[in-house]
Amino acid sequence: MRESGPEYSPFLKWAGGKRWAAHRLAALFRTRHGRYVEPFVGSGAVFFALRPRSALLTDINPDLVSAFQQVQADPTPLARRLGALRVSLAEFNRLRHTRTRTLLSAAVRLIYLNKTAFNGLYRVNQQGQFNVPFGCKPATTLCDPGALSLCSRTLRFAVLRCCDFRDTIDECRPSDRVYIDPPYTVTHNDNCFRRYNERLFCWRDQEDLASLATSLAERGAAVVITNALHDRIRSLYSGRVFLGFTTSRATNMAGSPTHRGRCEELLLVSRNIIPQGRQPRSFLCDQLRFPLSRVSLSSRQRA
Repeated sequence: MRESGPEYSPFLKWAGGKRWAAHRLAALFRTRHGRYVEPFVGSGAVFFALRPRSALLTDINPDLVSAFQQVQADPTPLARRLGALRVSLAEFNRLRHTRTRTLLSAAVRLIYLNKTAFNGLYRVNQQGQFNVPFGCKPATTLCDPGALSLCSRTLRFAVLRCCDFRDTIDECRPSDRVYIDPPYTVTHNDNCFRRYNERLFCWRDQEDLASLATSLAERGAAVVITNALHDRIRSLYSGRVFLGFTTSRATNMAGSPTHRGRCEELLLVSRNIIPQGRQPRSFLCDQLRFPLSRVSLSSRQRA
């Protein structure tokens, strides 16, 4: 069966990615069958952990989708091109200002910048220009050809598309398994990371996402969402449709290790994922294998 076997790791390190919990989140979907869908694919950590037989992977970032498409189509020239590049500030600056004209060159540029930028970030400004400084270890490996080949084999079973999350969710079927991990934006927060995300994913997007995800779960789809832990986010989701929990993990987003700590996030699981006769918290703790604290969601009925 494809949804088991050796570990498959993403070929990218994506800000906010779920590599730390990918195999545990994937376990939630193994109680159901059907197509796997991610409307904010990022590094695809949960997808590579699950290795589903059928998938729809989308993102609004065209550079990211191009990289996935090249890995899917043919990882060999990609590995060869990356292997010929040096890890240096000069190469970094050359590529950050390069305009790409082919799928292959776009994938090379994105993976190189993702691997060599500070904290593995890939971020562009409102003009579409990459704006993260160089910041990697001298021994950084740009590409593992074997791992890239495994990713390519898994992606053969996926449809890849650059589009808005609304279009993706509109396509979902009641039999689908849907993992949603949007940018973490809330209305109260004014730090730089949130201000950047607000341009990409505003509060209205959060409201639209909650409405669409709720409708999808009500139609029968298995839906898992990770999001910012904040009262405003929790108020968007009905406790009649979703179970809400907090998760805690170490964070490495700060530049200095002394300023790194723990990050709490919101985990939402549609009630239809819980097998009949199982206690929700007990089942989820068994699958996820990390502590969960229950949180209350909205008690309002949908209009």
